[in-house]
Amino acid sequence: MNKYYSFIIAVILFCLTALTVFPAFAEAAAKAETEDNPFEGVRVMQHTQTTPEPLVYFIVEIALDAPGLRFQTTEANPSDAPRETWCETTREFIARVDAQIGINGNYFINDKEPHTELLGLAVSNGAVVSPWDTTWARFAVNISKDNEVTFIERPEGGAGTSQTRPEASLYNALSGSPMLLREGKVQPAEGGDRHPRTGIGKTVDNKVLLLIADGRQPEYSVGMTFHEMAVVMQRHGAVEALALDGGGSTTLVIANPTPEVLNVPMPTTLPGGLTLNAPGIERHNGNNLAVFATPKVNGE
Repeated sequence: MNKYYSFIIAVILFCLTALTVFPAFAEAAAKAETEDNPFEGVRVMQHTQTTPEPLVYFIVEIALDAPGLRFQTTEANPSDAPRETWCETTREFIARVDAQIGINGNYFINDKEPHTELLGLAVSNGAVVSPWDTTWARFAVNISKDNEVTFIERPEGGAGTSQTRPEASLYNALSGSPMLLREGKVQPAEGGDRHPRTGIGKTVDNKVLLLIADGRQPEYSVGMTFHEMAVVMQRHGAVEALALDGGGSTTLVIANPTPEVLNVPMPTTLPGGLTLNAPGIERHNGNNLAVFATPKVNGE
């Protein structure tokens, strides 16, 4: 065997060893993460990977003691309106209330009407928008007026009420399912289908995490299982976390200062070869969460 072939074989063996002994090296080569700090106490991270399957997701980390921070969910319709809330895109909601960050919230009846009924508990600035029902949306996150975040659930016999376990002073509350993390432990089993996902979590050092994962777009992002959501939340420091509505509802909006959709809620390539500009089609959701954050002075 001549020196040339010996050199080639040595290189191949080294590469195979690197992939076996240092899998993180191979993994890192396929992943990239960007970061922005547009507001006081806020980090917006975009994660992109190409292998083993394409995936794009965002993590928004929000310090709950940041100056000027407050939250708001979609308010209830007036008593003479047909159902609980009017549907609007997350971007429309953020523009209407003049907030800086927005995600979608509760599962809801998506029957293409301009109004809807929410699934699970929803509370906006202390007013109950939707009481508990008997659906799977039996967990909720509550953000108090002083930005204390707690995770609660529907008590036995709680349908039709706003009672919670544990008891909580409700101010802004969103429902979902399943719980992703409890006391730092992953709750969903491995496996399941991958879809666009929205989640919210809390870290031990008093931060809120918002997770937005694009999906159902095989060449761009396949989405996440609930188990994968939990693992990502855990990796970013969450000890409690909840999945909110996902699928075509999944939306992340940042207004700095103009509201823009950061993710791609629905595919931009449609049947018949029709192609849309990103972010594609934005769903009119029944419920959204707004975050009011303080812009940095001179971008610093």
